[in-house]
Amino acid sequence: MRCQVITLAQYPANAHLILWKTHTPSWPDTLYPLLGEMAHSDEPQSTTFGLNGHCQQLTLLPSNQIEHPEILRQLTESLSTLLPNPISHPIALDISAFNLADRTVFARLRTLLVAVMNRFYQLPQLGYRQQQQESNGQLWLLVTEHNALATELAVQTQAITKGMLLSRKLSDTPANDCRPKDIAQQAANWANAHPQTHCDILDENAIRELGMGCLDATGKGSNNPPRLVTLRWQGASENAPYYAFVGKGITFDTGGLWLKEGEGMRTMKYDMCGAAVVFGMMEIVKTLQLPLNVVAVMALAENMPGENAMLPGDVVKSHAGHSVEIINTDAEGRLVLADALSYTATRFNPAALIDVATLTGAVVKALGYNISGLMSNNAQLSQQLQLAANLTQDRIWPLPLDESFDSQVKSHIADLTNTPPNNAAIAVCAAQFLSKFCHQSPWAHLDVSGTALSRGKFTQASGRPALLLTQYLLDLCKGNNNEKDSTGM
Repeated sequence: MRCQVITLAQYPANAHLILWKTHTPSWPDTLYPLLGEMAHSDEPQSTTFGLNGHCQQLTLLPSNQIEHPEILRQLTESLSTLLPNPISHPIALDISAFNLADRTVFARLRTLLVAVMNRFYQLPQLGYRQQQQESNGQLWLLVTEHNALATELAVQTQAITKGMLLSRKLSDTPANDCRPKDIAQQAANWANAHPQTHCDILDENAIRELGMGCLDATGKGSNNPPRLVTLRWQGASENAPYYAFVGKGITFDTGGLWLKEGEGMRTMKYDMCGAAVVFGMMEIVKTLQLPLNVVAVMALAENMPGENAMLPGDVVKSHAGHSVEIINTDAEGRLVLADALSYTATRFNPAALIDVATLTGAVVKALGYNISGLMSNNAQLSQQLQLAANLTQDRIWPLPLDESFDSQVKSHIADLTNTPPNNAAIAVCAAQFLSKFCHQSPWAHLDVSGTALSRGKFTQASGRPALLLTQYLLDLCKGNNNEKDSTGM
């Protein structure tokens, strides 16, 4: 899979050529009459006829005002319809009319290009069919002349897509091939293959020894024991702060003894999308060689109703020292995250701690399938994430979080309970529970229950919110560089 910059005169004849109605100087002379006819429509137009060997398919898009969110959404939707599945030809897309020096234009064009490159991957490529059609994973960015900003755009697009595809393929893998130990082994193999990366794996015995009673309780009902996996990227000095991502990794969620209905269980191999995303983030960080120290922690478990499964009413001791009453065994995501957050906060003392989780159906009822929920104990971190989300249009929405929700996580027998006593503010109550395990670290919780999957004719992982998290890290790098410039270092 490749994203490269070439000049308008160099696009290959076997490409799907994508041009803009509003930028006629890029129209090839030989295709000008055909493009003129296509331009009469206000809708995107595409054809495979009358091309005389100049390209395999020709698409004309109506507007390149990509800085407007509604235009970006329309273009993304149009290309998802116009591009075949899987993509059979290289794509050559004209970017010569865009002002890449404009931060908003650059970021939103990158969002569109990442969406295009994600189309190169489809479920049959996982290898479960006897015969599969491979995608031609090449995206050519057409420019008038080569320039540094276009090259940077291509590099970032390829890196983000690479990380998203790692997480999407991991999420899409059937649960029988994606046990906690399988993900742990894949993480170890990944770290061994790349300098500056490190992997630590805690097995079920180490998890118990470190007092992670919540993670242990969640995984002990399965024959496939839990794992806690830590990936580290050392991009800055040893004294520089860490930025930490924590991912919920329930490799299959039956609900435990609080058993789900069949329909509710159908997509539960995807209850590890949060862990897959933070794994993919490490691929992005490594590929971009970001000058930051970054850590990703994956809390991995199967929630099964085996003979040793946790029981409703059990009380366990968490890594943070809090006792937790387990009322609902199907509220297991907050249990594994509680121990993972506490472990990460105390081991790395991060400058920012961000968890990603398919945590509650309530956030879907509130925000739908296109917006992730954001809850945070730190105004600055919340603002940074919102700015990154707005820039990339990988959308999030802040929900309240303060001590007024404490009554929803109090237990009569233990310090905390994993389930509120009523159905009020379920998504926020889950975050309020998690906030008790962060040890005062600046922390943000992203509930991606609605956005982690693409829902159409079939379901598959989306890779979100990798775009906004990458932008957040890029903004940190820019801030660090600005600080160096201001001090003359």
